[in-house]
Amino acid sequence: MPATSFDGWAYGRKPSLYLGQLSVGGEGIRLRRNRWAQTRAGRALRMRVAGREYRYLATSARHRDRSLIRKGVEVRTSRHGRGARKKATLTVLGSADATDLALAAVMCGVNTRNLTRGGAVRAFFNRSLGWLEVLQ
Repeated sequence: MPATSFDGWAYGRKPSLYLGQLSVGGEGIRLRRNRWAQTRAGRALRMRVAGREYRYLATSARHRDRSLIRKGVEVRTSRHGRGARKKATLTVLGSADATDLALAAVMCGVNTRNLTRGGAVRAFFNRSLGWLEVLQ
């Protein structure tokens, strides 16, 4: 498995996509997304790792279910439990390799609520209110 890490602005106990930096095998990966898109597929996080295009998107309205997709492979992640009993389940469709699994596992630990419509709206209002506090 390649050494994979994610560093971003902390939101709660997890790093968020805001100012996020993904590294796979010591190489920095550029993350792209359209935060104003109307659909989940449009808001998907896009990245290019080892010459392959990936999309990481929400598969449910809640923040628990996500999918990492590349051509011919899908790794579905589901988070469940609370506190110390929190767990993640990975389901692989297709022939995934170590890079696919490493990316999916690392992204489970990232706050990706703003990939859903409700999370995007909540993030917008939180940023707006934060700027109002700064201006006072």
